[in-house]
Amino acid sequence: MNWTLDQLLAFVTAAELGSFSAAARKLQKAQSRISSAIANLELDLGFELFDRSAKFPVLTVLGQEMLPEARAVLNQCLRLNSRALTAANKEPISLRVAIDESLPLETMHSIFSQVGTLFPNIHLVITNGSQDDIALAIANKKADIGFMISNSALPAQLTLNSLGYFKKILIVGKQHPLAKESVLSLSQLQQYRQLVLCNRSGENRESALSPNHWDLDSYYFICELVTQNQGWAIVPEHIAKAPWFFEQIKIAKSDFLTDVLIEVGIVKRLDSPNSKLTDWLTEHMRHLMDKRLY
Repeated sequence: MNWTLDQLLAFVTAAELGSFSAAARKLQKAQSRISSAIANLELDLGFELFDRSAKFPVLTVLGQEMLPEARAVLNQCLRLNSRALTAANKEPISLRVAIDESLPLETMHSIFSQVGTLFPNIHLVITNGSQDDIALAIANKKADIGFMISNSALPAQLTLNSLGYFKKILIVGKQHPLAKESVLSLSQLQQYRQLVLCNRSGENRESALSPNHWDLDSYYFICELVTQNQGWAIVPEHIAKAPWFFEQIKIAKSDFLTDVLIEVGIVKRLDSPNSKLTDWLTEHMRHLMDKRLY
């Protein structure tokens, strides 16, 4: 076998984006180079990876089988590069950090207030966004690391290191009809509107329990609507207990919900090296998470 990593990258990128031209734009290469790389890979493997009879190339059956194998090879190369850079002890002079807006502000502030003292020469760039914003920023190399609520649909080139969990609770507005009940059943909840977290495209990120539900892309907006008695929701405890909402909501009990936990992790690219700063951020955040939950 004489295939190259460039050929595998062209194959995987074209398969994920659905066209050779899109892969060329993504990899900043001429489309002819992408087409040639895939054709040479097919010659070396001895079979076609794409059916080119339609307007856009479609993976063949064998192409579908090879795709996860090619991804695995590329990901292992990214890990090798990451470990090599870490072993060479190349400390960054700047770090771009993306933070999920759903994380507790006081926890994040306490971390970065110490970074300036412990790492005085580092240039920090800190941005905030939703869960999907964080993953895309890192995948597109617009951020180096991110703190975010766990997302099972991370791009293939990213990895998430779990830091701990937050509790989620059931809340209703104090003037909502459900607030009169001491213990709520699923059938009672399903009679009223549920407010459910979605992504920025309006697609469900969490499963709705009520057939009548609204999708919103911010837990803070969800809590605000709960205070206005527009529906009930299951949200992170630290957001519900924020001073903006806590006096106007009721933490409800149910006869079917057990403790609901939400995982938080630090996400980075597979080829991103560790450093003293990223190691410190990871361990400090994990320590703070343990203190909050337990």
